[in-house]
Amino acid sequence: MGTPYRLRAQRPGAASDVLGPATRTYYAAAHSTSIVAIAPFALLLAYILWLGHQGQLLRWFNSMFSAVAVSILFVLAIALIAYTSAVGGGELVRVHANGILDLRNGPKAVRWDEIESLTTLWSPDGKGVLRHLLRTGDGAQLSLGRSIAGVSDLVDEIRARMIDHAVPALEARIDAGGELRFGALGASEKGVSLGPRVFPWDEVRDIEADDDGQIVVRGADGVALASARLDEVPNAFLLAELAHGRRRG
Repeated sequence: MGTPYRLRAQRPGAASDVLGPATRTYYAAAHSTSIVAIAPFALLLAYILWLGHQGQLLRWFNSMFSAVAVSILFVLAIALIAYTSAVGGGELVRVHANGILDLRNGPKAVRWDEIESLTTLWSPDGKGVLRHLLRTGDGAQLSLGRSIAGVSDLVDEIRARMIDHAVPALEARIDAGGELRFGALGASEKGVSLGPRVFPWDEVRDIEADDDGQIVVRGADGVALASARLDEVPNAFLLAELAHGRRRG
């Protein structure tokens, strides 16, 4: 007899089976401006109270029970909006030992070794970082922005894990004569490159980001040798780590 047709799909393992134990959870950030959403609920609640004071409540509701039930719902809505505005919302991203779990649009587990790039996107008005864009090997994208409370800490955690997993292999590729691409910038045994220009490792003091959303390659005297927009240099922090390691070595 042949294998019976399976009607029910096999369920994937839990996140803890894939990513290991959870180490930290990030929640929705508080938004004080959303407190204005309380206004319509407060006005409707006040109107119900006014109707009750005027003795006209049962002209609009079938029973006193329904009036009380609606009032309770309005009070709960006001309390929820006020809490979210002041404190924040529910879980958005969970960090595990072996990766992250994005809970926003259906749980998506991403292992550290599946992350292909992390790119910083600068705000169009020039007032700091707008968000970070994480891309995985299968083409998925996760946006990490201000809606996540403590997003800078989350990005630092991801960077630290990516450095641990990626830098040894990147250094080995350079030592083997390979060339690495970081968008507009490149790295090889010869040094850091921007277009046809190559800056030897021993002439590169540091690679850092400035306040204008530029990644700057600085020479030994602190003078900028080259620069590019941060959003044009995915994994800029990995390039900076490579430069630091070469200088230290």
